[in-house]
Amino acid sequence: MSNSASNTSVNVNPSQSAASNAAAPNPKAAVPVLLFSFVFCLVLDNGFKFMTKPIAESLDLSVSTASLQATLAGILIGIGAVVYAALADSISIRKLMIVGIGFVAVGSLLGYFFQGVWPVVLTARIIQTAGLAAAETLYVIYVTKYLSPEDQKTYLGFSTAAFQAALLIGTLTSGIVATYISWPAMFLISLILIVAIPFLIKTVPEEQQQKSHLDIFGLFLIAVIATAVMLFMQQFQWWWLVAAALGVALFVSHIRTHDNAVVSPSFFTNARYVCALIVVLVVYMVQLGYSAILLPYMVDELYGINLDGAAYILAPGYLCAVIVGVMSGKVAKFLTSRQAIVAAISIIIVALLIPAVLPGAGVSTVIVSMILFPSGFALMYAPLVATALQNIPAAKSGVAIGFYNLTINIAVPVGIALTAMLVDSRPAFFSALSIAQSEAEGVSATIAWLLALMAVVGLLVYVISDRIINDTAENRERVQA
Repeated sequence: MSNSASNTSVNVNPSQSAASNAAAPNPKAAVPVLLFSFVFCLVLDNGFKFMTKPIAESLDLSVSTASLQATLAGILIGIGAVVYAALADSISIRKLMIVGIGFVAVGSLLGYFFQGVWPVVLTARIIQTAGLAAAETLYVIYVTKYLSPEDQKTYLGFSTAAFQAALLIGTLTSGIVATYISWPAMFLISLILIVAIPFLIKTVPEEQQQKSHLDIFGLFLIAVIATAVMLFMQQFQWWWLVAAALGVALFVSHIRTHDNAVVSPSFFTNARYVCALIVVLVVYMVQLGYSAILLPYMVDELYGINLDGAAYILAPGYLCAVIVGVMSGKVAKFLTSRQAIVAAISIIIVALLIPAVLPGAGVSTVIVSMILFPSGFALMYAPLVATALQNIPAAKSGVAIGFYNLTINIAVPVGIALTAMLVDSRPAFFSALSIAQSEAEGVSATIAWLLALMAVVGLLVYVISDRIINDTAENRERVQA
């Protein structure tokens, strides 16, 4: 998953809960259990994404088939964030959290007891993820609703750093579990979340909420579009592309004809916002495609390192990403948003070019690549969000960020599916652009080159669109002057 939960809070109007805030004697008392749930669910989510290879080997599946447990879950996380944010206006956060934990428990038990049956495992992951989405969303909503603006900055900052830390803990945990125990044990570990229920009941207030509208059909169409695109990337069967195109057409018609649609058509007439969404869609496709799919394959095939070792290779990078995330506010004092975005995507490209050019050159090159890669994403998130919202009215910023984060959660699983398909098909046509000496090295180099080129496309889209938009704005100001 990407840092999609970190900004969901803006969908909630703090003034709606003023009475509840006054009634709550100590709203900060609930923060520890909610933050624990937030981090723990992120750890589980990212841990299972890193389990694709051992699941494929255990159940005799292709990597692309096994990746469905990560890709479908990723799409559900994105849609679930929007759903839970909307439901929080009419149902208390305490109830939603308990229901979410119930989903996690049911899915985890189902997956563990039927660990040898792939369709049931996939169903279990989907049920489990429906619950994980609750904690990943509701922590931020609670902080925004119940804490003062000064405290919000502190505790929302915790969520940003916690996301990067959860990536680190999730990869380490999954590597250890897969290597020394067995991947189904991750389902049992998920049950630890049940211990949070008594603390939620004790500390999270039970308040009356106002009713709100939930655009179920709009969310359904988004799910259809995302799933169809993902399946097309896996199978290259054209009817999935037709389904995606039909879904887009219905979605456009829906938002034009319904006032309470999940997103307003006006968002798509905002050039800067649309261009930012395109950049997000392209660049975030490489995020877990590299770290969760290509990296485990690469270190296993080239260096004989198991999943446990691959997790330790990721650790320094995620630690650096935590630091970059914490320091992002200070970075903004020295770099403009444009400079930070260009620098961040450039770092991502360099990180991918290292294994693309130097496959098999040593584990140290992979470690350097994985230090740069997550750090680039940590640097990019905040300025890219600020750029996307630059011309969005404050009253509409909540919906805008919700759709922005939903785009991330669509891009990530599609990238996982695409990279898994590439691993299965084993292309080697870019091996001449590297020092590859074997087929495995050529395959790794080719996939890394393709991911790097995707990041280059994202950078070009941003730079060119930003220049055109700025020039257009300057010309308009001259005419008005």
